[in-house]
Amino acid sequence: MMHCPECQSAAHTRSSRMVTEQTKERYHQCRNLECSCTFVTHESYARIVAKPQKVADTSWRK
Repeated sequence: MMHCPECQSAAHTRSSRMVTEQTKERYHQCRNLECSCTFVTHESYARIVAKPQKVADTSWRK
């Protein structure tokens, strides 16, 4: 959830689309009916906090 840049009320994601492999563009709408601001944000990776361990190949168990 984002906050509206105009009135600081909660804003919900209405739709999104991938711009690049690592960046998503989201369209938000303010939940405050008196404001109803619609705005766009970009979401992207900043860094990896912990890398997952390699997953063992279990395909032979079938």
